[in-house]
Parts: sequence; structure tokens; C-alpha cells
Amino acid sequence: MEHKMNDRISQLADSILENIISIRHDIHRNPEIRLQESGTAARIESFLDQAGIKHRRCAGTGVIGVIGSGKGHTVALRADIDALPIQENTNLPYSSIKPNIAHSCGHDGHTAILLGAAWVLKQLEADLPGKVSLLWQPAEEGGAGADKMIKDGALENPSPEAIFALHGWPSIGVGKAGFRFGPAMASTDDFIITVKGKGTHGAMPHAGVDPIVAAARIVEGIQLIRSRMINPLAPLVITIGTIHGGSAVNVIPDEVTLSGTIRTLDPETRSQIPPLMERMIVETARASGAEAEFAMTAGYPPVINEEMATAFARDALYDILGAGNVVEINDPVMGGEDFAYYLEKIPGAFLRIGLGDRPPLHNASFDFNDEAIPCGIRVMAGIAVRFMEKGL
Repeated sequence: MEHKMNDRISQLADSILENIISIRHDIHRNPEIRLQESGTAARIESFLDQAGIKHRRCAGTGVIGVIGSGKGHTVALRADIDALPIQENTNLPYSSIKPNIAHSCGHDGHTAILLGAAWVLKQLEADLPGKVSLLWQPAEEGGAGADKMIKDGALENPSPEAIFALHGWPSIGVGKAGFRFGPAMASTDDFIITVKGKGTHGAMPHAGVDPIVAAARIVEGIQLIRSRMINPLAPLVITIGTIHGGSAVNVIPDEVTLSGTIRTLDPETRSQIPPLMERMIVETARASGAEAEFAMTAGYPPVINEEMATAFARDALYDILGAGNVVEINDPVMGGEDFAYYLEKIPGAFLRIGLGDRPPLHNASFDFNDEAIPCGIRVMAGIAVRFMEKGL
């Protein structure tokens, strides 16, 4: 029975493929950054209207479609729709027409795949035993769109028992998909350090307090947190990304500011870092005669794939693609993803779909691979059908 359903899904995916690729190119040509995706949302709604799929807005520019009316299990599928503030450098016929905005993370591909899966599932609606909630989510790139969607009722009416998403991945071959149990992506907390000294002439450092020297010692000191204060088996990255201070070669400034990011893979380690950072920063500055302030902005939680949902997705991938086309991901990545917010509420799994030989994500030369779209549609639609029948 499952093989027959696989064949039906594949045939339906092939029949809509040309249209889906055209939509992907149109979205790519007209990218929109976080919380400004009104045109993209309208394009999604137009497609859903033509397909006869009921839908509603969520979190401003998010769209939720619902298919099925059976009393079986309910599942959610999610795609992100926003672009990046980056200048595209692909020279494609459908390159971005908007300066400094581009789909350099492949969200246009994710959006198109979920549209294709939605159309396929609509054709199968009479045979679906449950319901599927289709989430086109804004503001993944730094805007916590998932959190906004949840607060606006994305996991209600209907209430899914689990949620699944996929992300295009250049290091995996086309036609393949990957899964990982447990931590898959990191939390994304940011911080600012302000070091206050006493400005003076550069030739008379003894007459002031040099915040640049104190800042340099802080940069070195906070690396001791990773090497000496945290379990060495717990992944952690603390990176200083900016340092600003001074205006002349012969003047010691009053103040220096530093900013950076903290990446962890488990909530316990994440909670340990802020007090250790503050102690190291304040006391290191004090030892240099300066003062320092530490301010952290909480970012996304880590993406932790739930065990039963991941096992379900793995088994579905084996059946849909064949074992030879399914990859178990050995290592997590320290990048972040706001899909984590959904996983804090309900079981789910964040999967990867192979894009083949492509530039890396968030690169000006990156473009989603159209050849991966049929595989993505089969995976998303196939997972939904199986979940509606079996649940976890």
C-alpha cells in the first residue's frame, strides 16, 4: 500500500513540477526580508486559492493552509519564506531584482517545495485519514518568526501532534535526504561588552586608563570559559565579531565596545554561560583599572530533534527514497534555526534535503537547486500521509 502511495505522490509531484519551479524562480526574483514578506505571502495565497486549499494569515506575513477532514492524526509541515540582506552574485535569468536582498539561504526552495506538497496532498485529500497544517513562516533570518507564529495560534485549529521541516543542504547529493537524532543546530545568543576607561594622550598612558588593553585581555579571557570552565564534551562557541574604539593613532579613548555571539547545543550549557561571561568580563576589566558592562540578548534555542519524531521521519525517508538515499547526519552545526521554537512545544524533526554541488548557504553565489524540488515534495507529502495514518 505504501509503495502505491509513493508512486501516486511521485506522479503528482512530476505533474506539478514545472509550475512549482516557475513559482520558485518568481519568488527568487522578488525576495523580501524578515517581516516584509507581503508579496511572497500573496503569491502563496494565490496558489492555495487556485488549488482550493483553505488558508489564513498568521503573524502578519505568515500563511497557514489546512488539508484533510478525517479524524486521524494531525501533522504540521513548515517552510520559511524570508530572504537575506545580501547582494546576489549568480547572474541567473531569475536573479533578485532588489538591491542587497537575495534568497541566499534557499527559503524560496523550501516555500516552493511546500507548495508542491500542498497541491499533491490536496489531490489525495479524499483518501487522507487525518489533517495536515501547512505553515509558510516569515522571519526565520533573525526575526524569530516561529515564535511569532506560535503566539498567533499556528499550533492551534488544528493542533498538530508533530511538526516536520526540511532545509536544502549543499553537502548532500541531489535525491538524498538527511536526518539526525537529538541536537541538530545551536542556540544563537548575542552580546555587547562596554569597556570604560579614562582617555588620555597616547604618549602618556599612565595619565589615563586604557580600555583597549582591557578589551584585549577580555577577548583572551573569555576563551577560558570554553577551555577551563565548561565540560569539554559540551559544544560551545564564543566569538567576538566586532571591536570599536578610538578615533586617532595617538589618543587613548574613554570607551571600547565589543559584540559577539554564543552558540551552544544544550539548554544546560546555555544557562551556564551568561554568569561566567559577566564575571570574567567585569573582573578582567577591573584588574586593568577599567570598568565593564555585559549585556546579552537571548536568541533562538537549540534545535533538538525529538527521538520518536526523528525515528518516524527516518523510517519514512527509507520508504520514500530507499535506504541508499538516506543519510544519518553525524555532527550538528553551530548555526541557528528558529524551528527550535516549535520543537519546544511539540515533537518534531528538522531534516536536510540534498542540493548537490552548490556554494555554501548565506553566500552571494548560492542558489537553490531545482533538481532537488521533486525529492522535497515527495518527502514532505510522504511524511504527512504516513503520519496521518500512523502518528508517532
